[in-house]
Amino acid sequence: MLELKNLHFSYKKEAFLKELNLHLRNGEFLGILGPNGSGKSTLFKIILRHLPYEKGEIFILRKNLKEYNIKEFSRLIGFVPQNSSLKTPLKVVDVLLMAKYANLKYFFSNYTQKDLDEIKELAGRLKLEKFLQREILTLSGGEFQKVLLARALLKNPKILFLDEPTSSLDLNYAIEFLRFCETLVKKRKISVVAILHDLNLASLFCDSILFLKEGQIRYQGKVNELFTKEILKEIYNLSCEVIYKDSKPYILALKEKK
Repeated sequence: MLELKNLHFSYKKEAFLKELNLHLRNGEFLGILGPNGSGKSTLFKIILRHLPYEKGEIFILRKNLKEYNIKEFSRLIGFVPQNSSLKTPLKVVDVLLMAKYANLKYFFSNYTQKDLDEIKELAGRLKLEKFLQREILTLSGGEFQKVLLARALLKNPKILFLDEPTSSLDLNYAIEFLRFCETLVKKRKISVVAILHDLNLASLFCDSILFLKEGQIRYQGKVNELFTKEILKEIYNLSCEVIYKDSKPYILALKEKK
């Protein structure tokens, strides 16, 4: 689904991402973890074509990223940002219709009844139907984030990118949000790539993870393999205990004695 080959990115002549290699399988939930400033969001910006990369190659569905035109790329990729720049008091239904723009046959053609039916069906699954006629700026953080998820999914993407999607959500909303994404992976075979800071949420939902630090991929693999006291100390300088429940590792942070 997604492949990085020796990806390299520099900023002001300083190497920022160094020789990244990655293979994302179809129907995989991948978590990208690492300390602040390790390059996670920069990597997303490069894959989403917001930043040019210096060296290496990126392939989506075995086709070079540079060979896609804007409309083709938009149909393949769904993106849920950490913070939306949307400030216009649009109704929720109008925000969701934006997702259908890439599927219009002509620039000035109208949306169809099928488009509206898809919006209503997805809004029902995400418990958003009662908000469709509400102005989006009046929603709570959790409701707003689900609208952004719905907008991304209405494009029927092959890969869904989530940039710290749960950072502003309470734990109940965060679990509900990621559980819905997990369902997409299992039932629709959408691949999900999520930047996460909560290690325990990563353990709950991710099939595999990679640790970024100082612009390099330090580790890739299964959560059970990489959630060790030694690796977490190396990546985060975190003192912790790793405990297991139903075969999943969970992290208990410790307060170091002075």
